[in-house]
Amino acid sequence: PLGIVTKTSSTPSGTGSFDPETGEVLTPNHQTARANRFALKSVVNKLLPGSRTSKCMVLRAPVPGHGLAPIEVHKGHNCKRAFYHGLMACGSIWTCPVCAAKVSERRRLELADALERAKEKGWACHFVTLTVPHGAGDDLREILTGLSAALKRMSSGMHSVKTQLRKLCPDSEIHGYIRALEVTHGENGFHPHFHMILFTSRDLGSSVLQDIYARSWQRACRLSGLPIPSDRHGCTVQDGSKAAKYASKWGIEDEMTKAHAKTTRRKGCTPWGLLRAVLDGNDADYSPERAAGLFRVYADAFKGRRQLYWSNGLRKRLDMGQEVADEVLAERPDDERAYLVGTLSVEDWRVVRRCRAESVVLDAAEAGPESMAAVLDQLQSVSVANRLVSSPVTEPLPGAVPGLTVPAAPTRPAAGTPPNLPELTLSDLDNIASHYRHITARERNRPDFYRIE
Repeated sequence: PLGIVTKTSSTPSGTGSFDPETGEVLTPNHQTARANRFALKSVVNKLLPGSRTSKCMVLRAPVPGHGLAPIEVHKGHNCKRAFYHGLMACGSIWTCPVCAAKVSERRRLELADALERAKEKGWACHFVTLTVPHGAGDDLREILTGLSAALKRMSSGMHSVKTQLRKLCPDSEIHGYIRALEVTHGENGFHPHFHMILFTSRDLGSSVLQDIYARSWQRACRLSGLPIPSDRHGCTVQDGSKAAKYASKWGIEDEMTKAHAKTTRRKGCTPWGLLRAVLDGNDADYSPERAAGLFRVYADAFKGRRQLYWSNGLRKRLDMGQEVADEVLAERPDDERAYLVGTLSVEDWRVVRRCRAESVVLDAAEAGPESMAAVLDQLQSVSVANRLVSSPVTEPLPGAVPGLTVPAAPTRPAAGTPPNLPELTLSDLDNIASHYRHITARERNRPDFYRIE
């Protein structure tokens, strides 16, 4: 009912997994979801070198008149979650898993607020999905251009939706809408489509809107050079409280803003699923090379496009403030009442990134300053130690890297102190990063987790 919604064959960031033995669905905590986002972000850095996204959460942010910002770790007063402050944020909801999660969550809250305000005003709410037929050889840019043209035809002129509604139901009114652009990839290529939250007068039913929107959408697509949508799949209008099964699971707000994480049982990939296919390399339908090429095509086609669009005057009618740009939302602190846990030196940050431990440091910061300092000590020790390949540890602690013995380092070396020992090989670093990413929350909570062997 929501158009052609395809799934990621690998579990996308923030979604659940299951125990193959018991069948129990496992809901990941925020630390696991965060680690997934940083892992996917590392793939983007390689696929889109030189892009703004590749510099996001990597380089220090400039401070006008004061050079570069210090790299700080803060912990939210309300959410109790740690986050970095002082790093560049790209604000891309299309190509950055880290910024997209942050921006989408704030957009979700906005949509929830809009729905509540509309309810207080006595408005009716409807959920509209608009799709077009597509094939594997279709050019994504051309489809998007055609979709934009079709939307313009639907909103203006004698054949617009409002004009047709006025003829059919002169006492009814469309107050406005919020439109979201979404895309997936499947057997028939890229599938961009729209979801809309439509606000109308209470007397207007979804069945009336279905007839008006379906005919208007077919005409607009035909005149815009797009294939004519089918009567069954091209347009659906549902009551907002009963919008499709997946939307009802997450709530209508999540269906609109967290489209990248949507899954169904059909074969295919969301954009984050393409990144996961590159990272894991075990997807039968999307090889790393194919997934990488598709993601680049997607990133190029969607660059600069808006994910959410509020119709003119809707925010004012709902007594909501002016819309804030994605880039501004991404740059804002996760929690305005956050407090400082610690500051990372340039050398600290270099080691953290080399070990791919961005999420590990945040996990430790949520346990306290001492835990974060202990993890940084361990990472620094690993980085400046010699080969560290000695007798394997028989039963390593959860915080120790299997096969490696890390010498004790009660204090961190001063920033800028040149290491006098050879660095680890890339293989060693991958081993360390992989181990940290798969540490369970239960292991992290053990009192001896951060002890250095």
